[in-house]
Amino acid sequence: MRIFVAALAALSLAACATTPVPNARPLNEGQIAAIGPTTFTVVEDNNGIAKTWFAQDSSAAGAQFGLIGALVSATMDAIINSFPARRATKTANEIAEVMPVDSLNASLADHLRRQIDPTPPANAVVVSDVTTVQRLEVPTPANDAVEVTSAYTLSEDASTLQIVFTLTYANTEVPYVTPYSFEKSPPASELTGPTYRNTFTYFSRQLPVPELTPELRERLIASVQENSRDENGALPVEGTDAYKAMTKEMEQATDDNLTKGEISIFLAREWIKDNGALLRAEVDNAHRLLARYALIDMNRTAVPSLEGQDELVETLPDGRTVRRVGAGVQAGSYISSPAGVTSFTTFGNTMSIAKVHSERIEQIRAAARAAVRAR
Repeated sequence: MRIFVAALAALSLAACATTPVPNARPLNEGQIAAIGPTTFTVVEDNNGIAKTWFAQDSSAAGAQFGLIGALVSATMDAIINSFPARRATKTANEIAEVMPVDSLNASLADHLRRQIDPTPPANAVVVSDVTTVQRLEVPTPANDAVEVTSAYTLSEDASTLQIVFTLTYANTEVPYVTPYSFEKSPPASELTGPTYRNTFTYFSRQLPVPELTPELRERLIASVQENSRDENGALPVEGTDAYKAMTKEMEQATDDNLTKGEISIFLAREWIKDNGALLRAEVDNAHRLLARYALIDMNRTAVPSLEGQDELVETLPDGRTVRRVGAGVQAGSYISSPAGVTSFTTFGNTMSIAKVHSERIEQIRAAARAAVRAR
């Protein structure tokens, strides 16, 4: 697999500094038997499919020249970042029209419900019921339920959709018992927390990068101009920050290279055409795999270690693979990758979400605050 995930790599490095064991927490046979049929709760996602991009931050470099240098750097960053931020938000807005956040949550819950077995096996964790919860309204995790959270992000160049699921199970009557030995007393992190925990990462098929042709360059220039117009349709006035940002974008649009942001202009359209057919197919596939592998993993007692080798768990007919990470802090987690990946994919250092989702979040928060005041 040649997909590079900056966010996951950073998470692993950060965790290594504080955690001497893998993040995954498998169940043992006694815990599996004690849990048995249990409720799976979908924690409602609020961001929808976010568009990632790389935000420039030169404040550290500017700081060496004092306050003035830092202010200049911040101003330049704001100008340079304004275009990719607007472009990413526009992409997120368009995707939200064909795949709103409610559709994502409903799809995940539906696939989990399909795992309900009317004649479940004994001494096994199985799905007995599926519920949903809005964490902005109910911040405390439920006891004796498997909670499923999800995050959907489109790469910098919009070639790849990444979906990360995190599953946790907590029960005061079935506490976590560390399976690891320590020379001294176990670290505090191994004495508390959920009984079960693991992550499942799904990468969509990778869209091919378009070839830079004269016709494509003209479309790119037109896109830059269109993205520069204000709400009245006017281009920025010379000398303004908006004009400087447009000039910078135009310089890149007329050179002989395609940046990841420029590539995303064209590839983002592939995800939303035909009413989001490709997007829906990938999301559906990810939810189907998660629903199946969640139960497989919760009934697996093998303990991951920091040192080991990746394990190929399954190869699907289309060449997609499912592997279990064998080493490092992410040992025990699952990664599903497509066949035919030919280039690295990065997910930037920031993301933009659709305006409709931002407004929805604020509405939920406002209603939650009002409910607290009314008590």
